[in-house]
Amino acid sequence: MQEAILNVFPFRFYLLWNEKGELLKLKVSFSISLNSGIEYKSSSKVLRLINNFWEAFLDYWNFKKSRVEVAHSINFTKFESKIFEKLTKLEIGEIITYKELAKRVGFEKAYRAVARALAKNPLPLVYPCHRIIGNKGLMGFSQGILIKQFLIYREIGYIQNFDI
Repeated sequence: MQEAILNVFPFRFYLLWNEKGELLKLKVSFSISLNSGIEYKSSSKVLRLINNFWEAFLDYWNFKKSRVEVAHSINFTKFESKIFEKLTKLEIGEIITYKELAKRVGFEKAYRAVARALAKNPLPLVYPCHRIIGNKGLMGFSQGILIKQFLIYREIGYIQNFDI
């Protein structure tokens, strides 16, 4: 396993890769530090993996891609596979409800099961579950509700300003 902590305002990323260089876990938190850089790396071998993640993140951050696209590995059930595959199809700023996502995967009444699956998402931004909300508005997010709100408003603002 290889791991790293990357700090780039306004975020701090905790990253974990397997021996094949596939991302296994991504944790995002806010950071107020203006000192960008690698806070921790398990070895010098991880530098290439950090660079790959950073380039993919910049593509997402600069609205070139609708998600962070990196080599990764997750074991999904069939049901979870359908859910997470649909997440990869959502466009920047496309916000839908858990109920709508359940409907899109063919299990219209299983929106609570969809929410439980998304709560276990180890790779937010790779699988952009921040774009899924409850019928009454924002609901939980494994990285914190403020990060979810920040990402949604940023994407919606981009669409409104540039009309893509």
